[in-house]
Amino acid sequence: MKSSKLVVDASPIISLAKIGCTDFLSGLFDQFVIPEGVFEEIAAHKEHDRATEWLKAQDYQATVRIIEVPAIISEWNLGKGESQVIAFAFQNRGFAAAIDDRAAKKCAEVFNISISGTIAILIKARKKGLILKVAPLLLALRSNGFRVSDNIITAALQIVGEANRS
Repeated sequence: MKSSKLVVDASPIISLAKIGCTDFLSGLFDQFVIPEGVFEEIAAHKEHDRATEWLKAQDYQATVRIIEVPAIISEWNLGKGESQVIAFAFQNRGFAAAIDDRAAKKCAEVFNISISGTIAILIKARKKGLILKVAPLLLALRSNGFRVSDNIITAALQIVGEANRS
């Protein structure tokens, strides 16, 4: 059963698309919302980009929202998409924010917003049985330019029981 609601920034969509895992969003969450600023950022990519193709296949009316960003959030000087993601989650407390940007995560924490970045989505997919192993997907993320430390990869693998036991 799907368990939660998510408002998604560009980075998780783009990163998941690069490794063929964007369907996890609809497979894991009761509802996911894409702020208009995020939609615009992704749609500006080249025509045959996987994230753009996935985004254009979504029901625009059901998933994309126009979001006003309150001054208390815009003062953080985050990108348009990150600001809209945090503003939506702040105004709709049942939603977690899918963000990878460090400054945006810090902002979300200040406002007590639940965070679920790209790696957390992969962990959730593994726990829900949508994938058998997280390790190959973490390596694929990294090989596609996703910056993640060895410590974070090790922690993720420990969470799902894939860490080396030596």
